[in-house]
Amino acid sequence: MPRDPSLPLKLLVIGAGPMATHVHLPILAGLRDRGLVDLALVCDLDRARAEAAAARFGFGACTGDADAALTRDDIDAVHIYASAQLHYEYGIRALSRGKHLFVEKPVAPSPAQALHMAGLARAQGLVAVGGHNRRFHLGLRAAQARAGRAGWRSAEAVFHKPLPGQPPAFGADSWLSANGIHALDALVWMMGGLPEHLAAYASGQVFTAAMRWPGNRQGAFLCNNTAGSRREEYAFHAAGESCTVTESGLTVQTDGQSVSTTLPGGDTSFALEHDAFLDAIRTGREAPHSLAALAPSLHLCALIERGHIGPVPSPSAVAPTASAPPGRAILVVGQWGAALAPLLADYRLTTPDEVTGARPDVVAALLGRGATALAPEVLNRLPGLRVVGIAGLSVARFGAEDLLARGVALVNASDAHADSVAEFALGLAILGRRRAFHGHAVMRAGGWGVARPPTGLRALARGVKPLLHRMGLLPWARRMGSRLAPSSGPPRSRDLAGATVGLVGWGTNARAFTRRLAACGAHVLAWSENAEAADIHRTGAHPAALDQVLAADIVSLHRGLTPATRHTLGAAELNRLRPGAVLINVARGGLIEPQALLDRLRRGDIFACLDTYEAEPLPPRHPLRRLPNVFLTPHIAGGSADMQAAAIEEVAAKVARLLEGATTDTLSLTRLRTMT
Repeated sequence: MPRDPSLPLKLLVIGAGPMATHVHLPILAGLRDRGLVDLALVCDLDRARAEAAAARFGFGACTGDADAALTRDDIDAVHIYASAQLHYEYGIRALSRGKHLFVEKPVAPSPAQALHMAGLARAQGLVAVGGHNRRFHLGLRAAQARAGRAGWRSAEAVFHKPLPGQPPAFGADSWLSANGIHALDALVWMMGGLPEHLAAYASGQVFTAAMRWPGNRQGAFLCNNTAGSRREEYAFHAAGESCTVTESGLTVQTDGQSVSTTLPGGDTSFALEHDAFLDAIRTGREAPHSLAALAPSLHLCALIERGHIGPVPSPSAVAPTASAPPGRAILVVGQWGAALAPLLADYRLTTPDEVTGARPDVVAALLGRGATALAPEVLNRLPGLRVVGIAGLSVARFGAEDLLARGVALVNASDAHADSVAEFALGLAILGRRRAFHGHAVMRAGGWGVARPPTGLRALARGVKPLLHRMGLLPWARRMGSRLAPSSGPPRSRDLAGATVGLVGWGTNARAFTRRLAACGAHVLAWSENAEAADIHRTGAHPAALDQVLAADIVSLHRGLTPATRHTLGAAELNRLRPGAVLINVARGGLIEPQALLDRLRRGDIFACLDTYEAEPLPPRHPLRRLPNVFLTPHIAGGSADMQAAAIEEVAAKVARLLEGATTDTLSLTRLRTMT
């Protein structure tokens, strides 16, 4: 039955991340208030985000099951705010099921895939558009109208953002296709299509392109995503006339006369692109931001990323298969983010909501932040499950032994965690060896240097030293002072290069730490009850007995905490630490007997850098907080935002390798029993 055009369009929104909630969903809520749309359903792999969006913007329902949502007959249009890969995968499914489509940028991983979606929409009589809202920038539209059919002789587009060190978002190959494509698309649109010749240069996240259009019209494009500030500006030139467009308005200069017009900015162009989408659905006219119209700029973007120099070829219309083949689904539990999609582009991602019956197609599961162990009844519905990836280091709470008993391979984010912890430990080793923490305390107290000013009997002795010397009592006073307030003398600042570092335990963290220590010129000794000597040698360390390790300049702990390893270092072991040593614990607090640690530190002749404790959080009045020769941090050696992003990439890559028949580092039952 044909749909009644007077009724509001029922919308399904897939993706409730920051871009959606900050920009698009408020606009959709405004369209709902105008009676133009019905916010029927919001979907996100992260069910908590979907629930929050539903409550905030007034959706009728929320779900984590995108496949089921796309099969609903009452849904008229689908909005997808995710990665380029999900735009394509879910976009194809939406169009195949008769839904109009709106996708954010990048609209697809490649121009061929964008054209594939555009062709499917045209064949189905549907509207499919992309979120390239600069086509709706009022300043650009005014400049376009001013040029008329004559067009512009030359043009410039600049789009800079301060994103140094940040990986490209939205599943894009670079920040050009993730963000700068807005400006590139605007340039192509304003100049009437693709250039015929391109000379492009790409270096890191900086892109420069010189272009020539038919009729010898020319243009320049600059995009720097490591700039110090955000800048977006366009300039268009004809004989005797120039137009400059910024976010705030339009400036027209003619024969030396300048006229500026302030135009609405902000979210205006975003709102206009949504209005144009609804208008195209109502009227059947081609939308200005149709996927067919946007594919050329995506094609040009890919050429610039490759540094193309020469004639501009036509975009290919050959597209790959519409979705992952049957039997290639991965169950995603917990928080992973949109970055997961490009890492596993050949697999369909599914959620626990979709596992209501037998799912032999699910070949892997990914357990992220906030996830718990897969319940036995869920595992029983997954007869094809071959591998489980955990985006963390510890796997004890995920039913690891039960998974291994079922013949499921198990991988974790050991390398990402190890690199983050090793970097932190290296910083502690350098600063501890240099006595920088002593210097920090002295500076805080108003002093200078790394030696604390004398207190108590020593301060008194310094004040009366001349008198004791005249009375012949100075030797006696020195002997008494040594008995009452022994001291190993002021700490000496030393380099890490040439130092001996002893590692208690051996594993991924110890390997990563050893590589960094070796690069600094340190000599590494390692003691382990389980590791093979050859493995220790391969990384550049040397196997050693525990007493040799404890006699090192720096002693660092790298064991998992099990009943067998609890209190590895007691009073006898801590007494082996020689004066001046630095003790580092970024592993587990329970590896050191607490009272023995306090007793050893109170002697004042070693320095400890502690990140973990037997009881966490450390009680406010704990004696460790008052000792001057301890540097305390609140269990932060691992867990940075960068580490969490790296963990997702590592685990996804390991899972993909195993599914493709390759080998990777997996967890065995023996290894599980040595882990925390």
